[in-house]
Amino acid sequence: MPVEFDEYKQTSETVDTLAIDPGSNAHKILSFLAQHPDLGFKPTEIAEKVDVSRGSLNPTLSRLAEQGLVEHEPPYWSVTDDDRLAALGASMYSMAAFEERNADDEFDGWADSDVDPREHR
Repeated sequence: MPVEFDEYKQTSETVDTLAIDPGSNAHKILSFLAQHPDLGFKPTEIAEKVDVSRGSLNPTLSRLAEQGLVEHEPPYWSVTDDDRLAALGASMYSMAAFEERNADDEFDGWADSDVDPREHR
């Protein structure tokens, strides 16, 4: 569906949200640092704790710093006190709780009872 581009652009520039994909390097690093908000870690220490290659670690930390999510006081990195992180944490917690509660929504033989919408118009 086409959109009014200038309006869309203004909206996307003013939205103060945090788009971090679960499982991404940024998510792994932020999750680890957020568990220790009062501590600073060297990149080698972060690499030991999260599954992120050393080649990706520093560029990801730099991008997170540009977004204001982590801070760097050489040689240490720490998570910032950003409201977006709290919102992300709450959102991730809610998603995990939903998945846990609804993990068994499939049942054996479900395909036997499904309906083809093309046949039932």
